[in-house]
Amino acid sequence: MCKHILNAQVSIRAICCKRWFDCPECHKEQTDHPLKRTEEITLACKKCKKVFRKNTAEEMDEADEFCPHCG
Repeated sequence: MCKHILNAQVSIRAICCKRWFDCPECHKEQTDHPLKRTEEITLACKKCKKVFRKNTAEEMDEADEFCPHCG
């Protein structure tokens, strides 16, 4: 459970270490290296467990916090 984002709906996959985290701050606290930035991030819905990708070059909005499969 993430203490940084209340009610986090998705987990992110860090490309640098291939591990799943609730947020970038969780990665920072649990690893000894910086989070590698990429143009595309992989997310996993905590509800339906489906994985999907988002392009980080596009402007993120509130809708990006929700799963495209189950809403």
